Formats: sequence, C-alpha cells, structure tokens
Amino acid sequence: MELPDVIGFVLDEALDVITGCGYEVGEIVVLKPPEKSAEPVGIARVVRLSPAERGGLQVIITYQDYGKEV
Repeated sequence: MELPDVIGFVLDEALDVITGCGYEVGEIVVLKPPEKSAEPVGIARVVRLSPAERGGLQVIITYQDYGKEV
C-alpha cells in the first residue's frame, strides 16, 4: 500500500487523510530551527512521512514561522 501524499498539508488535515487511508500515526516529530528558544508561530505543516520504528507512520512537521529567541 502506498503512503498518502500529505506533504505540505496542515497537520490536522494530514492526520485525517492518514487515518482515512487506514494508517496509524506512530509519532509526530517537530523540526525546529537551531535557536532552541524560538517559539513556533503559525500553522504546523507536514514535511515528511515515513514508517515509524515502533509501528505506524512517523509524521515530521515544522511550523511556518518561528518567533525571535526569548
């Protein structure tokens, strides 16, 4: 079975498509910029989808923007 193409989708929409295709989400990983204290701003979008080590799918997301360091 082919993985659903949800790259660029807003996280909630992607999760609906993934579960609607019969897959389970094993984990969600957030990619962050090097500035550890930068806070996410805006919408979370999917940038990668792959099988998770513990089963289900690994959904890698990032936010559209990050605030300044605190």
